Amino acid sequence: MSKVDELAARLKQKQDSWAKEDISADKAIELWPAQVYEMYHQVETWLTPLSEVGLNIRRVPTRVFESHPSGATFNYAIDQLLIEGNHKSILLDPIARFTTGGAGHVEIHGKGPERYMLRNGSEHGEGHWLIQTVPGSGKTRPDPLELNEDTLLSVIQEGLDL
Repeated sequence: MSKVDELAARLKQKQDSWAKEDISADKAIELWPAQVYEMYHQVETWLTPLSEVGLNIRRVPTRVFESHPSGATFNYAIDQLLIEGNHKSILLDPIARFTTGGAGHVEIHGKGPERYMLRNGSEHGEGHWLIQTVPGSGKTRPDPLELNEDTLLSVIQEGLDL
């Protein structure tokens, strides 16, 4: 095989690899809103007793612009989840599907320490959510907590001063 044939084969292999990555990224973006909305539904279910006594929970449309490490860019519609009560609010803001160390990133804006949710799991829709607290300067990063009713209620209690 000549040098040019060898380089042509390498180039084709790399292009095929990038094409597969782009298809995988397209599929991940396609699944991302459904994964976020499934989590929102669970949050809304856990908060039903609070909403019955005045907690306001609503979805707010937004757009996300992000890029995949392969260079592919995405612009898509997705909802934020706004939780309001006691004259305070907490906003769950899905800012990125592609993130280091996870399969999605949702920021938690509200009173209390800076936090975010990170989705872990497979690319095929199976996964779970973790709540991570961002450490203050000079402090070690605390272990993430699994998103469950108790951890969510702790965030709600602190964020809404309940």
